[in-house]
Amino acid sequence: MLQRMLSRISPIVWLALFVMGTVFYVWRLQQPQALVEVAPEALPLQCVSYAPYYKPGMNPTIKDSFVDPLQIEQDLQALSKVTRCVRTYSVGQGLDYVPKAAQKLGMKVILGVWIGWVDALNQSELQLAVQQANQYPDTVRGLVVGNEVLLRGEQSEPKLRGYLQWAKANTKAPVTYADVWEYWIKHPTLEQDVDFVTVHILPYWEDKPVAIEQAVAHTASVMGYVGTVFKKPILIGETGWPSQGRQRFWSKPSALNQARYMREFLQAAHVNHWQYNVIEAVDQPWKRELEGTVGGYWGVLDVDLQPKFPLQGAMAERADGLKPYLLALGLALVAAGWGRYQRYAASHIITLALTGMLLGLHGYLQLEYVRQAARHAGELAMLGGLAVLGWGLLILQLRQWLGLAAKACVEQSLLQLLAVALLITSAGLAINGRYLNFPLILVSLPLGAMVITLLMGRLSSGAQSAMRQTSVWWMAVLLVMAANMSVAAAMLEPGNFIAWYWTAICGLALFVLPARSLQLA
Repeated sequence: MLQRMLSRISPIVWLALFVMGTVFYVWRLQQPQALVEVAPEALPLQCVSYAPYYKPGMNPTIKDSFVDPLQIEQDLQALSKVTRCVRTYSVGQGLDYVPKAAQKLGMKVILGVWIGWVDALNQSELQLAVQQANQYPDTVRGLVVGNEVLLRGEQSEPKLRGYLQWAKANTKAPVTYADVWEYWIKHPTLEQDVDFVTVHILPYWEDKPVAIEQAVAHTASVMGYVGTVFKKPILIGETGWPSQGRQRFWSKPSALNQARYMREFLQAAHVNHWQYNVIEAVDQPWKRELEGTVGGYWGVLDVDLQPKFPLQGAMAERADGLKPYLLALGLALVAAGWGRYQRYAASHIITLALTGMLLGLHGYLQLEYVRQAARHAGELAMLGGLAVLGWGLLILQLRQWLGLAAKACVEQSLLQLLAVALLITSAGLAINGRYLNFPLILVSLPLGAMVITLLMGRLSSGAQSAMRQTSVWWMAVLLVMAANMSVAAAMLEPGNFIAWYWTAICGLALFVLPARSLQLA
């Protein structure tokens, strides 16, 4: 009886509710939220990590990469508006020019020496860095010999100690080593070979990630602890929060959370007199290949060298203004105009307009997601294909809403493709999901559209015989496996509500896709 009652409701009503829900979601993210105000005396930023590899095609892992000195000068000119100091990680690939460029602007440099597997390359880096430190003694405020070398396991502690001792013997610049705070605790005797201890405190990347609400308190707790272990001055060599990417346990990357962490951290640093360096100056798209989406979005500036968040006043998660609504309105007008050209009834024209609006809103969010999440051509093809698959399923539902003949064979094939995509995604998240995103936005549109179609109609009289078809059972098996994998992924991160949303999506698909397949039969 309930199904009979629901089937009498026009698809216009369901579509309108779907559109309203999407509009509310986007609107809610655009509403400014009050955040901690940073006191003027806590500014500018003490120091930020600088890497110039933010332009298309730039990647420090590419052999023979070289950074134009003019770009370094332009970058530091932009950074001089937010800080008076930059930290580098290498003097190779043209970065030995940074001290000279910084000197022109009256900026300071914490000069990095990249220590890796090959001793000859390490010695070459070290000699060039010492030369620069000696040449610009008023600019180079410290020499960081190695960054997270012990964490990566590329050198032993005795070998690293030898590099540090050589640097101290050949320069008057203060010498340090940088690593995550846990590895400093594991190697406390390194303190005797440095002038100050440089620890990395990144609440997002902790073994037990911290929610944004407790992030700065966690940083303060770590600083209190390492302060009891080491006697020499402590520099927070890296701290920050990503603005985009995958949630880890309770740690959620977002533009708003990045601004919140930075504001609260700057206030705490001012009150507690911490010395710090923020990671990082500019977003680094190339890091997405190594760390997933999140790796590319730690910058305080975007790739256009524009600030990503203010340090005073309210801020919203999204700042795209009317663009999503204008796109939705444009597609709605095009769809309605086409319906009018075809001399459809008024109800069908409204259905077309609402569908166009829905496609515009979701398409806007989906294209943004694909741009952020796709790390290479293969992922671009897969994620873009999943988005197009959803658009195709939406159009096929639209045919039924308009009373047109169903394209049963085409839709059955697309349903099976969607089931395969859900399984592959869930398997990837469960097996090795550290750097993979949850593509909720890519599958919510087709699933929502199919729910509307199921609410409109009843199963055919041949549904019982259709249940014996191999394709229906094959799809059901795929979706059961996808649902199980999604539960496994969520259980690995019980505090990750996004992971549980994905589990709910897979559970919904387990009912919706086979039901739609039977309906088509």
